[in-house]
Amino acid sequence: MPTSTQELQSFQKYAAARIQNGGAMLELDDLLDEWKHQNPDPQQLQEDVVAVRAALRAMESGDAGRPAEEVVREIRTKYKLAKE
Repeated sequence: MPTSTQELQSFQKYAAARIQNGGAMLELDDLLDEWKHQNPDPQQLQEDVVAVRAALRAMESGDAGRPAEEVVREIRTKYKLAKE
């Protein structure tokens, strides 16, 4: 979804207020993440709800998914991340 002028103004207002109220040490990405969390995109939210419902139906039908360790190992390999 393209960014609108209204969204930019909303983020600017949020970031300015957050910086003045204890968020001065935050990185811009952190401010954006906070703002996005508080202002979710309705279309993305709906897509997420549909995906979660589909996953729940699959689980109810017996799909056990994949072990978390396997998924984490795959992500570490794909993005060349070190083990912690």
